[in-house]
Amino acid sequence: MTLQDERTAHQLRAPEEVLSSADMNGAWATRHSFARSMLRRAAARGWSIARTRTELDPDARGTAVYTVDAEGRQLTFIAFCRTLEESERTDRVVADAWDVTAALIEGDFTPEREAELRFNVPVQERGRVDPDTIILTRANRSARFFDYVSDCLASGSQPDLDAIGPSPYLIRSTAFYGNGKFGLKEFTDIPADHPLAVPYRSQMLTAWLLRELSMDMVEHVARAKAAAAGTKAVPLDEAWGRYLGLGNATGLGMVPFVINHPDYLDAWCRLREIPLAAGLGRVYAPDHPDIARVAELLARADRHLEEKHALHTTPFLATDTIRPQLQQLLEDLRSHQASATGPEPVLARLHEKAASLSAETRGIFASIVIELHTDFDEAAESLLRVDGAPPFEPATPCWELKELLETNYAWARGYDFTDPERTRYYWFSSAANEEPRRALRSTRPPGTAEHCTDIARRINDLAADLEQFPPHRSIADFLLAHPKHRFAAARVQQTRHYLYGELQDNLIDGEFLPLSTQRFQLATYGMNNFSPQSTDWLRVTLFSGAPRAVDINHGTDDDDWLFPTAPKGPEQ
Repeated sequence: MTLQDERTAHQLRAPEEVLSSADMNGAWATRHSFARSMLRRAAARGWSIARTRTELDPDARGTAVYTVDAEGRQLTFIAFCRTLEESERTDRVVADAWDVTAALIEGDFTPEREAELRFNVPVQERGRVDPDTIILTRANRSARFFDYVSDCLASGSQPDLDAIGPSPYLIRSTAFYGNGKFGLKEFTDIPADHPLAVPYRSQMLTAWLLRELSMDMVEHVARAKAAAAGTKAVPLDEAWGRYLGLGNATGLGMVPFVINHPDYLDAWCRLREIPLAAGLGRVYAPDHPDIARVAELLARADRHLEEKHALHTTPFLATDTIRPQLQQLLEDLRSHQASATGPEPVLARLHEKAASLSAETRGIFASIVIELHTDFDEAAESLLRVDGAPPFEPATPCWELKELLETNYAWARGYDFTDPERTRYYWFSSAANEEPRRALRSTRPPGTAEHCTDIARRINDLAADLEQFPPHRSIADFLLAHPKHRFAAARVQQTRHYLYGELQDNLIDGEFLPLSTQRFQLATYGMNNFSPQSTDWLRVTLFSGAPRAVDINHGTDDDDWLFPTAPKGPEQ
């Protein structure tokens, strides 16, 4: 029996659960998150990574080049490094200088091509690149962590965990541009058999190479400091090399993406829900190895959260609130191990209990269930290759559109849009910030274009006018009479084949929390250490716990870095 068959043993969770803000508040990375699946493929398919050039001065200013042989495809990652004054560093999109700018390219890496990249990559949006350049990126050093770690290594010691804190990284990325921007390769031009043909795989590879660069840079600076002091530097030990990740900060610009791409939203949700349903549908005897594995991962998750006690998580639950809930689940699991006499659906029972405790605890337990089996790994990749929305069919009779509204959009009818709080915000493209923003509707300047994020309001307006229109007439006739409903009518048709194609929330509501949607997206990428800085943006870490290049080259990646824990000091 395949996993696709087994999912019928335990019904997929309903859209009103999966697509609610409350549930997304508890999203955690899984084995199918993009970072995990990229490195799993790299290890399984024998990718090789080499640092082929390091031309850096004592403060790591200069050029670094890495080559990747990915299943016969030759990729090059080139980084141009400098050092900014701390006052010049910003995570905002509108920055015009960074400590590191880099590109991932395919094809011959000639001196002429390098010269073009050297001219264009450091200026990012103001430059233009050739169509075999896949990704543009940039990053800044952490003023606290980079200098501290290089000082430690120069003195012959490893960093102290308390000094690093709950978000371990040396540099933080601020953008990953791809898919045609600034002349970059179009995603549709990547062949289906290419190792980067899965959406976001090229961004994940670039981010992982940035992380690799950050550790090579800090060791380079440490050696220079030690040489100047007449001492001997040490490299990062293996545990620290795995624990350090890549910092990132993400704002409101992500939210409209899932509104504009219901096909991606549906695929990303199924990426979680199908293996979860299959796992919950299985029955287990108390001595089954999977039960011991669940106990191990619950204990690891508890330790992970214990180490993150200083992380600012509001409005998400504090780690000290989640830990006792995990311990309850672990206690119940151990009771099952001690007293059960035969196979039982113990994971389904524990998942139900986790959901009653909090969204965060349910999300953690769901990630543990998904972790147990590898039989969805290949299918997960194919699931992510979406075909785009189906074409609009204006000849369809209005009664069919009305049925779709009643079946798929009943949730939207629960909002009373005569209440000003339900339309408190509007979304727009900010010229100053060069990305989507939201603002109070009461401050909206006349003529400002509003993004189509107000799905619930548009659906309600559509339903009201459709109710008064002859049901046998076509949608085309209806739109001739009510042209303002073109977007909403197409949207209802567009999402009819998607179980999870629409966020079931009102994005212009006074109570809508963008962080919920952002957390779901970031967890799908594979990020952790969610630390909101306001209601609109948060800091995260990517690849903490992940294998290094040496691990991939030696085939030693064990693909077991869910809930990464910190290196143990000598006294532990």
